Amino acid sequence: MRVGIQTWGSEGDIRPLVALGHGLVQRGHEVELVYTDIADRHYVEVAASLGMTARAVATPVIADQNELHEIGLRVINASNPLADGKIVFDRLLKPVEDAIFAAAVDLCRRSDLIVSHLVLNQVRAAAELAGKPAVSVTLAHTIVPSRHNRPQGLPRLGEVANAAAWAVGRFMLNRVMLGRVNDFRRRVGVPPVKDLLLDGWASHLLNLIAVSPEICAEQPDWPRWNRVCGFLALPSTTHEQIAPELEAFLNAGEPPVFMGFGSLMPVSSSYLTDSVALMKEAARLAGCRAIIQAEMPPERSDRLVIIGRCPHAQVFPRCAAVVHHCGAGTTHTTLKAGVPSVGVPHVSDQFGWAEELQRLGVAPTVVVRRSLTAPKLARGITEVLAAPGMRSRAAAIAARMKDDDGPATAALMIEEAHRTWLANRSPQGF
Repeated sequence: MRVGIQTWGSEGDIRPLVALGHGLVQRGHEVELVYTDIADRHYVEVAASLGMTARAVATPVIADQNELHEIGLRVINASNPLADGKIVFDRLLKPVEDAIFAAAVDLCRRSDLIVSHLVLNQVRAAAELAGKPAVSVTLAHTIVPSRHNRPQGLPRLGEVANAAAWAVGRFMLNRVMLGRVNDFRRRVGVPPVKDLLLDGWASHLLNLIAVSPEICAEQPDWPRWNRVCGFLALPSTTHEQIAPELEAFLNAGEPPVFMGFGSLMPVSSSYLTDSVALMKEAARLAGCRAIIQAEMPPERSDRLVIIGRCPHAQVFPRCAAVVHHCGAGTTHTTLKAGVPSVGVPHVSDQFGWAEELQRLGVAPTVVVRRSLTAPKLARGITEVLAAPGMRSRAAAIAARMKDDDGPATAALMIEEAHRTWLANRSPQGF
């Protein structure tokens, strides 16, 4: 089968789709990846090493680092998830939606099946026009409505309250964003949808929920197309090795605390300097050794090392705790490493992941990024380091996640969905 995969966003949005492509290649399928990175990361070489082709479209979305930094600050300081989501869509997706759609139309010509990031309604529209089966990928279960789970940020008040809260949340989302999605759909010649979360984004053939079953089970009131496949992770040994200076630091004393905010850590400006200074002061107050991941000149002492990129899957198991922004990828990597977290959510679904870490008993009370101070961060680190129960619970979760293989499971689900689609479109049932 020829599978076209299209995604957009930060590294945390693109890497899982690369991993899914690898899972499909392992099953003998031909995979072509099209991606749009909001910054300037590239995946052609990585994809080639994993047996697929890749090409960038409208990358970077924002070439000016200062402009990207300004957008990031606006998102972090937004008043609620709808507000930050609207900024992201207006500034980072809408300007490139025509290029994404054109690439999707082209990709459909060469593909038997299309897989896309949940929010790429442009790809969904192209697949509908081409008559090709489409699969969506959702990277956070916290945005899948269910009476059994409340929307993130709300108290646990039971099934009736959950259902009402989801109805209100869907109404608000539709009020803010559905109109612009349907405007685009009409413009390219496909019918409008009635509900963005239930119909406009999630494929009714298969919506892969890329979350470990240890975090989220399939809910009894979900539509049949929502399937939990496990997190879509690249092989832990792929492409990146621990730098010699970091290896030396890890071997030189007690396990350190890792600190990093992924793609939300700025690459320049006083904000970067201030963020690193805050982390350094928090480590001093907590009395711990620390690894700080930041794009700035390296620094190393017996108590601290500042590094650029590093392979999280190899480094995290050797740490006492991980301070992170609660992105889906970092959250899963931390849990699979068997170490507790100090969650510092910045935007959107990160608040939901932070709540999940607390629910699992592997993280202290959340401190949001816009109110973070060195003393607050130090208190969180100290609480984790003084709580052996968090470490033991994290280790138990890691043991249960040991054999998770999200890409392989997702590939099997995609094959099943394709067979179903073929059977349903054939009058003979073949």
